[in-house]
Amino acid sequence: MRSLAARGVSVALGAIRALDDVSLEVRAGRATMLVGPNGAGKSTLIKVLLGLVRPDFASFELDGERVAIDNEWKARIGYLPEAVAFSENLTGQQLLRFFGRARGVTRAREQAVLDRVGLVAAGRRAIRGYSRGMRQRLGLGVAILSKPDLLVLDEPTSGLDQQGLSVLWSLLDEWRETERMVLVSTHDLALMERHVDEICVLQEGRVRAHGSSEDLRRAADLPHRIWFDIGESDDEASRTRVRLLCEAMEKWGRGRIERRDGRILVEVGSDDVLELVGIQAGFPGVVRGMRVEEPTLDVVYDRLLGAA
Repeated sequence: MRSLAARGVSVALGAIRALDDVSLEVRAGRATMLVGPNGAGKSTLIKVLLGLVRPDFASFELDGERVAIDNEWKARIGYLPEAVAFSENLTGQQLLRFFGRARGVTRAREQAVLDRVGLVAAGRRAIRGYSRGMRQRLGLGVAILSKPDLLVLDEPTSGLDQQGLSVLWSLLDEWRETERMVLVSTHDLALMERHVDEICVLQEGRVRAHGSSEDLRRAADLPHRIWFDIGESDDEASRTRVRLLCEAMEKWGRGRIERRDGRILVEVGSDDVLELVGIQAGFPGVVRGMRVEEPTLDVVYDRLLGAA
């Protein structure tokens, strides 16, 4: 499977338009992050892809060919739900055996998955003794059991400690490196940003923005913050150089220009960052260091939703 596309997905739940003409494409070797406020339609869209909700209208394509959501489609998807719930009396091994039979995988694969999610030592223990993070990792194991073409993860970071997050990151890397697809629904934008390639922002059942994190930053049109560490002494010549530097920065300044504690803060548009960085060459000995802060994805997200 090279790509999966859902086009014009529309779902009405009573008088509410849960999804209104939503289109989404997930491509091989890439991870797409689905974000939006509660009620935006993320879970409904996932349920449509899983065949759990029948849309009022939608068309689906695999590698450019129209398909229906049938058992063949579902067999190529691995799914981690937002809230994993397993039989408390089963052991981790028994649970993977149950799903392994349903998926037609070997015992060797089940054991390999148990190891992959770091639960070999706990494999013979009853699930009722598992922590929340261990249950989440077990859910990840169930999702990857059959090596699905598409991995759908709903709030995958929930309950994970650093060890669990390392498992999650390595799985995402593996799916991308092996030219498979990942769709992640999450509220952890900052945590997930470095591990996805594209972001789809939903709001009130519609696509508000779609693209890379840089695409979204450009669309939000928020300023970058640049901190300059300045070498300043009490002599008049030094104060004059710093004053001239501040005046030169005003040409590019888009927000405030602030000077405090031996530093100058300048807010500029993304297109002006390189030019402003180069300004230090004209003031040797004044600028001793600098740091560029791009707007965080959380701030970009808030701007995009607020501008709708």
